[in-house]
Amino acid sequence: MKYSKIWTLVIAISLCAPVWANEAVRCTHRELPGYPVLLRGLKIGGHVKLKLTVTPEGKVQKAVVEGGNPMLAEISCIAAKKWTFTPGKESSMVPVELVFDPGSPDPRIVE
Repeated sequence: MKYSKIWTLVIAISLCAPVWANEAVRCTHRELPGYPVLLRGLKIGGHVKLKLTVTPEGKVQKAVVEGGNPMLAEISCIAAKKWTFTPGKESSMVPVELVFDPGSPDPRIVE
């Protein structure tokens, strides 16, 4: 009997987890980094993975490169620091992935 109550609680919490996840901060303004003409001309592209630290006010406090093309990482961090998010109760960590495709004039965001 004791174990059935525990399992009921575990199942109830796991069903509520997606609802709690939807309360994450959402981006309200994005500024895409400029794709350097020289790199695009040389067909240099790739992915850049960032982890943004967003303050409770919705401003990006810090952008850390988690991986990807180092030549594109710096401009990605500069642009990401200009983004704004919906206010939250506390600071949030937001993963971001940008894809630079030499066939496209602008990078795209993978969501």
